[in-house]
Amino acid sequence: MKFHGEANLQQNYLRDAVIPLYTAFPASPVAGQLTFKDRILYICVEIVSGNPVWVPLTNEITAYTHIQSSSSATWTINHTLNSAHLNVQVYDDSGYMFMPNNIVTTSATQVVVYFNAATTGKAVLVTGHFEGQTKPTYSYEFLQTSPSDSWVITHGLGYNPIVRIFSGNQEIQPATITFNSLNQLTVTFATAIVGEAKLI
Repeated sequence: MKFHGEANLQQNYLRDAVIPLYTAFPASPVAGQLTFKDRILYICVEIVSGNPVWVPLTNEITAYTHIQSSSSATWTINHTLNSAHLNVQVYDDSGYMFMPNNIVTTSATQVVVYFNAATTGKAVLVTGHFEGQTKPTYSYEFLQTSPSDSWVITHGLGYNPIVRIFSGNQEIQPATITFNSLNQLTVTFATAIVGEAKLI
């Protein structure tokens, strides 16, 4: 068994677990599996038996790192996050997190961090959506105008995307989704239908 953190197998308790960071979705997903990809946390679910899909649990997390190499009791951080709603985490040169005296957001592109004494280190600024899950941004949309029980979709995204199928005003669960390559997939249905595929 290989894991990070602490596990209590008698009480089904897992503490300080580390979720793997991927540049592409795992090739053989398992329902219940978690993955952190492109700054978004996903869980694998099986909506239809044998067809696991990746569902985003978070919105994309955006971060900015400030390195304070000259010792100062006041760190003025000019960032590019364009937000006044930030989580600011401060680390010393050994990588230990500590609390500053005060953190003041002066604008959507600047934060000032105050300390008791002059210090060096690193500050990580994190922002994201505060209104919950936003409407997904589709990376590719495919329209099937003639009835077919097999749609071949060449999307050119370079990864295996999440696929949603719509026919009229209903979302349809296909029989199978086969990823032919990182740029093409095939969706099959029990009967020939027309509709639209939206890829995330």
